[in-house]
Amino acid sequence: MDEGPTQPIAVSKIPLATYALLAVNIGIFLVMVLSGVGWINPDTEKVLHWGADYGPLTFNGQYWRLITSMFLHFGVIHLFGNMWCLWSLGQLAERLLGPVAVIGAYLLTGIGADLVSLSWDPIRVSAGASGAIFGIAGLLITTLYFGKHNLRKEAVNRLVGYVVRFSFLNLLFGLRGHVDNMAHIGGLVTGLLIGLLLARSFAVPAEERASQHWMILAISAMVLLVLFVPVARAKQYAVELGKGQAALDHKDYTAAIEHLQKYTAEKPDDEIGHALLGASYQHARRVDEAVHEYERGLALNPNDPYIQINLAELYVFQKQPAKAIPLFRNSIHSYQDEAQAHYFYGEALKLTGDFSKAENELRKALQIDDKLIDAHSLLAEILRQEGKTEEAHKESHLADLLETNQPASSK
Repeated sequence: MDEGPTQPIAVSKIPLATYALLAVNIGIFLVMVLSGVGWINPDTEKVLHWGADYGPLTFNGQYWRLITSMFLHFGVIHLFGNMWCLWSLGQLAERLLGPVAVIGAYLLTGIGADLVSLSWDPIRVSAGASGAIFGIAGLLITTLYFGKHNLRKEAVNRLVGYVVRFSFLNLLFGLRGHVDNMAHIGGLVTGLLIGLLLARSFAVPAEERASQHWMILAISAMVLLVLFVPVARAKQYAVELGKGQAALDHKDYTAAIEHLQKYTAEKPDDEIGHALLGASYQHARRVDEAVHEYERGLALNPNDPYIQINLAELYVFQKQPAKAIPLFRNSIHSYQDEAQAHYFYGEALKLTGDFSKAENELRKALQIDDKLIDAHSLLAEILRQEGKTEEAHKESHLADLLETNQPASSK
């Protein structure tokens, strides 16, 4: 029985699809840099603004992030490594399957990578072409191994061995911190499965393969769409976090508390949720509840400076300086340029009777912001305790002047 021709699809010697994918990735990176995004170590928030994948946003209607994230990179080193791999594997895949299959596989395996990454950790900000590149690697493995093409067995084994080693070594490399290895695994598995289907196209006449490729890619897209629904439902708590963060940013503290309560109920072991809920309570002047949430967050991550400094300030408000001072001591280095932090640290020291150190912290606060009325007033009080009457009078006078001029200066 005739099984059809065994030649690969006739494609141009120029890998147009690979060139196109390289151009889009590099072009977007250049536009990002020209817009002010750092080219070596960009700020995560800026990459997120450009379309990085992030469960609280992706699952809340911004589904396009599943695609845009695979064209964004965290710096030129990240971009260079991914583009070199895409150049190496993309050309091989394009010569074997043609440009349509390569672009389709890049997009679909990139989405598969995002789905696995979101399933594993929806709170992580993720971007990069590596998930799709692993997808192309998976595609090559099964297509080369199972496809009935005209390559000699030794050549197939050599090529498959190369791609398998590439995938294995990069997965090992991905075990280090700050690498989204679950996206790599998701892309690889998606590519293996799509490649298994595409391998069957070598058994049909050459003129029918393009339509079969389109059908396989369309079916794969529908499968990924179906899989997205249960993943999104299972990770709805991420949406609550996103809504809580947005409400907090817009100073809608009632809504923020409502959403963040739901999130922390689902994810009680995430200190970020407790920190944000604590901040929402703090802004809503619900001090005891804020302290409770910050304490829960600190128990999960004792070295979080954001939680330490905010909890310390609330301890000062509650007149518990003995609890506040160790937290200030551990976190104040992260807030050297924030006058309010030095002010509260000074107040805590004053409550313990350590006037000398309290004076030092208040002077730091006023060096940063010399219009901080409470710092002038508290410094005046401490200077009187130290017997520095003339300096105390000067600080009291400054506080009175600022108080008098406050309405005009706040316009």
